[in-house]
Order: sequence, then C-alpha cells, then structure tokens
Amino acid sequence: MVAVEENQLVSGPREGERGYGAADAENVPVQQNVKLKVTINDIIEECGFGRFQWLYLTLFGLIYLSDAAEVALSGIILNTLKCEWNLSTLEEGMIPFMILVSYAIGSVIGGKMSDQYGRRSVLVIMLPVLVIFSILSAFAPEYWSFIVFRSFVGLAIGSNTAAVTTFAMEIVPIIDRAFAMFIINIWFIVGGCYEYSMGLIYMNEYGWRIIVLITAIPTVISCIAAFFIYESPRFLYVSGRYDKMNLTLQHMFSMNDRLLPKHDIVEHEEEERGSLSEIFDGDYFRVTILVIQAFTINAFVEYGASLLLPDMFVYDYCSDSSLFSDDDSSCSLSNTEYFYLLLISSVTLPACLVAYFTCDKFGRIRTMFVSGIVTLVAMLLLLICINTYTLMAEAALVVFFSILQNCALWTFLPESYPTYVRNAAVGLVNGVGKIGAAIGSLMTEVIAAESIRVCLLLYICLTAYQLICIYLMKRDTVGLRLADTRRQLTPPAVTPVAPQEVSPKTRVLGSLGRSDCEARFG
Repeated sequence: MVAVEENQLVSGPREGERGYGAADAENVPVQQNVKLKVTINDIIEECGFGRFQWLYLTLFGLIYLSDAAEVALSGIILNTLKCEWNLSTLEEGMIPFMILVSYAIGSVIGGKMSDQYGRRSVLVIMLPVLVIFSILSAFAPEYWSFIVFRSFVGLAIGSNTAAVTTFAMEIVPIIDRAFAMFIINIWFIVGGCYEYSMGLIYMNEYGWRIIVLITAIPTVISCIAAFFIYESPRFLYVSGRYDKMNLTLQHMFSMNDRLLPKHDIVEHEEEERGSLSEIFDGDYFRVTILVIQAFTINAFVEYGASLLLPDMFVYDYCSDSSLFSDDDSSCSLSNTEYFYLLLISSVTLPACLVAYFTCDKFGRIRTMFVSGIVTLVAMLLLLICINTYTLMAEAALVVFFSILQNCALWTFLPESYPTYVRNAAVGLVNGVGKIGAAIGSLMTEVIAAESIRVCLLLYICLTAYQLICIYLMKRDTVGLRLADTRRQLTPPAVTPVAPQEVSPKTRVLGSLGRSDCEARFG
C-alpha cells in the first residue's frame, strides 16, 4: 500500500479547473485521516487539469515540433542534394523512404521499450540520439553517410512519437484527453510551418547544411527539458513502483495547488509489459487488426495526397497535361512550392480544432467515419475536373478531412489498450502506418507519372475499404477510463452507461464498480 503524509486531505475540484466542474466540489467529502481505497484513475481525475498538465503538454508539444521539423526537412533539401551529389531518381527517392522505414522500426522498438522501461526512459535515451544524428547530418560528406545519419534520426523520431502520445494521455482526466491531443498536434503544425519558413528565408542564401543545424535547435531544447520530467504515474503503477508513483502524484498535485487524497491504492499482480503478442490476444485482436488497417490507409492516402495535390495545380491537371516537366532542373524549391507546403501545413490547424470538438461531442469512431465519407466524396469529385477553383475546394476537403480523421485515430488508439501494453500497441500501429506512408509516397510518384486519375481511383478504393474497417470497430472510447491492467478489462454483469450519461461526480473518487471492457469490445 502507498502511505502519504498525515496532513493530506481529500480536496474537491477548484473553480475554473479543467477536468470536472466546480459545482461538484461540494459533493466530494473532505475527510481527515481516512484512507480511501482508490485506483490510479480516481487520483488522476481528482488532480484535474492544471499547471502540471500544461507544462508537460508544452514539453511534449516541443518534441512534436522538433519531430515535425525533422520530417519536413527532407522535402526542403531534396532537390539541393540531388544537384550537389548528382543523385539518380532512385537515390533521391531513397532519402524520404529510408527515413519513413526507420521511423516505423523506431516506433515499434520504442513502443515496446516504453512499456518495459518507462516513457521517460525512452525520451531521455532517444532525444540525445536525435540531437546527435541531426547535427551529424549537417556534416555528412556524401550520400550514404547522409542516409545512415537520417535513418537514425527517423529511428529516434518514431520512438519519441509513440512515447509522447501515450504519456500525454496518461496524465490528464477523462474529458481532457482529446484536448491533450489537440494541444500537441498544434505544436506539430507549428513544427512544419517553422521548417518551411526557415527554408524559405535561409535556404538559398546559406545552403542546406545551415538549415539542418537550424532544424536541430528545438530538438536540443526538448532534449535538455526531458531530463527534468517525472515518469508517467500510470507506468509506475503497472510496474509496481508504488513509492515512486506516489512521489510523482505528490508533484502533480503540488503543481496544481491541490492536496493529494490520503489513500490506499488498489494494487495488482504485475503483468508482462510491452508484449506485442498480447495486443493480438483475446479482446484486443479485432480492434488491433481494424485500427492497423484504418491507420495504414489514412497514412497512405494522406502522404500520397500531400505529394499529388500540389502537382495537380502546378502541372494543370484539368488540361490533362503531363504531370512532370522534362526540364525540371531546379536545385531548390520555388516560392510557389513553399507556398503550397505552408498551405497544406496551415490546413492542419482547423482540422485539429474540429477534431477536438467532434471527438468529444460525437465520439472518436463517428468522427473517423464521417471524415472518411467526406474524403471519399471529395476524391470522387476530383475525378471530374470542372475548373481550378473547384479543384482547389475539393483538394482542400481531401487534406482537411484526412487530417481530421488522423487526429481522431490518434485519440482513439492509446485509449483502446491498457497501460501495460499501451505503448507497444501505439508503436506497432504507428510503425505499420508509416510503412503505408512510405509505400503511398512511392506509388504516388510512379502511378501519377502515368495517370493522375488512376492514382485517385486507388485512393478511393482504399478509403472505401477503410470505412468498412472503421464501421466494424463499433465500440467507442469517449468518456471511458483508461484501463491499466488486464484485470480491469474483466467484463462485469452490468449494463454499460452511455458516455454522455456519466456525470462528473461519478469520475471524482471512484466509479461504482463499472469496467470499461464491454464498452470497448462489446
């Protein structure tokens, strides 16, 4: 059991805090020297949303920013490297392809490590790796050394993304999980815009090596900050480190100006953490298979469309002229190309904002499904090119709703698994998704060179199949507590309560014996 200081009290919600309303504060009894039998979920709910969550989400957002900048870097410097090192088309295409593949490998490995050794442990190992190889990339003397350095960059980014996403979900109350994803996704958008802006300002004057060094600046800052954070309390709980968990909880409550309730934590038998086979076992099998397919198709279409749509404008798709220019010998991006890159990045902002509201209002699965339908209809309309203005509107819909669906998927994914395998699941699904992105990028380059319409038809067929996968998920995670152990997923003989019927009072200090297994898996 975990013991806390004798003078700690049970405190109710404070006015103006996120998490649950201050109106319920009077319903929470203030008791002294009485230990409550509570779960880690109850304590996270009681902590609410305050300075601790804002500080950690800002750090996680900075990590997202640096990851986005590193990913966007390849698109900026690719033409310059092609000219400087006289690269063939295959060698040029291998640079982003290897980054995505190593990203996928890093995501799987990092996810498993995060469940075994901790979210913080992965960050303090992989962020220095990212800094070192980002800087080494700026001094790469030739093509193959650059490929090796950027592969390690991709490996580190994949590991960091899985750890950060899970960590963010594990420190916020139920009703703030979609908000947490919104916050860190905003930083991802800023990272892309930051990179494209730096390229537009400095690329032609100072060259690609200086751009690589500028890109590493946010990474260095986030690397230093990561050494001062606490481990996820949920990970400490499932790993049986109750004393360290209690210290982390005390820090959380202290930063939020709250008093940690005097409690006895519900202990459990330690389970094998980070097992990849576990996420394909029993209740997880269906949701894992379906979410992998939905995630992969989303990444395939999103990355492919990001390459295809700008070219549809530049090369006059409506007149059915050739997609690629025979005399395209530019060694750097034009101002028009930077404009399109910034435009695509900026579209992500309203998409993430809409995802935040719709995920909580209508649910994660409904948001994914409706987004897929609109994306499908917009791509069908792209086949019928009326004029440039309708083309722009249809392309904007494709980008907007594919990103909205991606935000909903990222919110749904970590909520679907318990803490002891959550990061392994996130890492695996994200890794497979990035393989889909790599394949989508390559296939777009090959197929679109022959026919843009054939490429669009491929996207349409995949999106239609994805809608079937999303429909078969059936059970949503909105309003449900995060499970931490397999025991918490034992189905009870109780009819699940609809998310909108769960009152904030129910979430404060323990639910009334309800498990979320039936609501997750049916």
